[in-house]
Amino acid sequence: MSATLTPIPAAPAKTYAQHDDPFLFHRFRTWWLLLALFLMAQENGLFTRQDDTYWVMKGNSHLESSPVLLLLTVALWLICLGLMVTHVRPILRTMAKQKAVLAFSILALVSVSWSADPRLTLRRAVLLSLVSSFAWFFATCYSMGDQRRLLLATGVIVGLASLAMALLLPQYGIASTGEWKGVFGHKNHLGLGMFFIFSSLPFCRIANGRELLKLSLQALLPVGLILLSQSKTSLILALVLIAVRIIGPLIVRGRREQLPFMFYSLAFGLLIAALAATAGREMILSALGRDPSLTGRTEHWAVLSTFVLRHLWLGYGYQAFWTNHGDSLTAMRSIGAGMSGSDSGYVDTLLEFGVVGIVMMLILLLVSARDFLKLLRKPGVPLLAFWYVGVILAVYVGSISEGFFPVALGISTFVFVVACAGLKNLGNAPVYSASRSGL
Repeated sequence: MSATLTPIPAAPAKTYAQHDDPFLFHRFRTWWLLLALFLMAQENGLFTRQDDTYWVMKGNSHLESSPVLLLLTVALWLICLGLMVTHVRPILRTMAKQKAVLAFSILALVSVSWSADPRLTLRRAVLLSLVSSFAWFFATCYSMGDQRRLLLATGVIVGLASLAMALLLPQYGIASTGEWKGVFGHKNHLGLGMFFIFSSLPFCRIANGRELLKLSLQALLPVGLILLSQSKTSLILALVLIAVRIIGPLIVRGRREQLPFMFYSLAFGLLIAALAATAGREMILSALGRDPSLTGRTEHWAVLSTFVLRHLWLGYGYQAFWTNHGDSLTAMRSIGAGMSGSDSGYVDTLLEFGVVGIVMMLILLLVSARDFLKLLRKPGVPLLAFWYVGVILAVYVGSISEGFFPVALGISTFVFVVACAGLKNLGNAPVYSASRSGL
């Protein structure tokens, strides 16, 4: 099932692992890594209740007050720092190549100087830097196949823990409204956590019926938990991955001179789909269990636009708007509900970094597109490379109604940074054999 890479001998020193490790799960370090990924994935939602009080807790710090959760956070970063300490130079080399991603951590730290809550911004900016650094360590020191194996193993651990939490401790594992939330703080976090952790699953090589059956059985756990969480966004993003899985290899197999036509056809098809979706928006949203206002989101965004304009260029500072006082309290009173986010990654970016943040998001997308096109110029493209592409596209699509990057808690930022780094590494790596890359 793994996409094994076959490098052509090359003299330059390698900056990241190219071979799968046959003894990966025999190494003590691997199990510390899995523990770190588990603690990161549950995003401080372990042993929290999603009830009426969940929405009126103190803004961005609403899951940091529990001594148990604080202890788990400290344990997480001690493990991460212990794993990274002997790989500082490779991490720094990867970081230097990821300027478009690194810029967000730098801006988050700099935004302390104008933040509405400097202490909160500093704390969260440091966490964002740690998450990004750990992702660069992961992308640098493990091959694509090993990255997939480690995330799938983490997914099994998180999934089984969520099942146990819901069945044995339903007061923590099931929301007051009946949706499953498992080890996460909210039902949407369960669905989206399963999506990101298992995002590589559609990109496994299927050589025969046995592999297909094995893949189908592996998919039962994440798909089942996503359905039990009733997270509609997770299902939509899963469709994005499937579309990339189908279209990506077709693009690679096409002749190079056909690529402009294929991209033109794809863009035209997306335009037609967008127009059709606009015309039949109510019917589509009804099928997804949404109303035209996206469950009130568009009304909330209209209210928040006033506050965006007050700090248009640089925002309120990294994660410094939802602090339950000042403008955020005024916004919540206007909306009539307690909130810890706008339910849109783009609106949150405007509130945190202003127009500068949106421009940086656009630059990062263009850089990723350039890295992908650079990879397409090579004769062999590993199948798992399209996993990276799928994750990046899913984050940009999903950010319409959820916040995925840059966030200091959870697995989405980690997987996204891994995808950006992996795409860059592949573009700079030697040529690989297409027959061994799953294509």
